[in-house]
Amino acid sequence: MTLVPYEKLAFGGGLLRDFFGERALFGSVMKADVKETKDAFIVEAEMPGVKKEDVTLICENGVLTISAKISDEKNEEKENYVRKERVTGEVKRSFALRKIDEENIAAKFEDGILYVTLPKKEPEEKHIDIE
Repeated sequence: MTLVPYEKLAFGGGLLRDFFGERALFGSVMKADVKETKDAFIVEAEMPGVKKEDVTLICENGVLTISAKISDEKNEEKENYVRKERVTGEVKRSFALRKIDEENIAAKFEDGILYVTLPKKEPEEKHIDIE
């Protein structure tokens, strides 16, 4: 497979932490499925409750980064709350790209799922004559 989940090491992070660690269990990481077709890879990222305008995709230096701002705060004027939990912040997920046509990446956002199509790039045949 040429599409690899990737996370920059920051704050003691690690590649496998997102898949098997505490964040995966408690839902603070963006969940994504990757499918491969003959011509492309398709990333399906779950983003329930996220608005299209709050989603950002950046492809830079061979890394596709999907990020979304999440705000589930509600202004309720009820009294006597002992505890009130609302999710706010940003989720981010990065994938290292290899053999992908970065110029033709396409995305659509539908029913809380972001679909990113990463067309495969035909390998360039290099022929070098060495004397």
